[in-house]
Amino acid sequence: MVLADWTKPSRKAILEMMTTTHPQTVPRKLRAAIIGFGLDHTGNGPRRVMTGADCLVVGGSEETHAELLETMLRLESELERVGRPLGDLPPEELAEIAWRIDSPELHAIALHMEAGLRRRGQTFQDATAEELSDLAGECPL
Repeated sequence: MVLADWTKPSRKAILEMMTTTHPQTVPRKLRAAIIGFGLDHTGNGPRRVMTGADCLVVGGSEETHAELLETMLRLESELERVGRPLGDLPPEELAEIAWRIDSPELHAIALHMEAGLRRRGQTFQDATAEELSDLAGECPL
């Protein structure tokens, strides 16, 4: 899944999902992560990398990195508040959270994923990690 700032082409993010397999009696578990890329680093100064439970922020100018980090912290705080990991959230719930944390890019991606699942006649629970990642990556941001 690719996130981009609507006003500045200085950052991107990708949502990747992978499936953890369990015996048939246990429901599937998705491990999802949002990866934010700051694209406006000039090469001078420190290389910035921050990780969280569900997010990774890499690069960018000091300002871009700080913006991505703030979004990551708001997302992780909201996930903690609702008591669910990113991989357990269907796109409509992710869209609600994205709206609450003021992330229009993530909101657009979640809505795009939801529409893609509907178009394919799939539910979030039935889609594979690869299918969800593909849907997220197709979002035209």
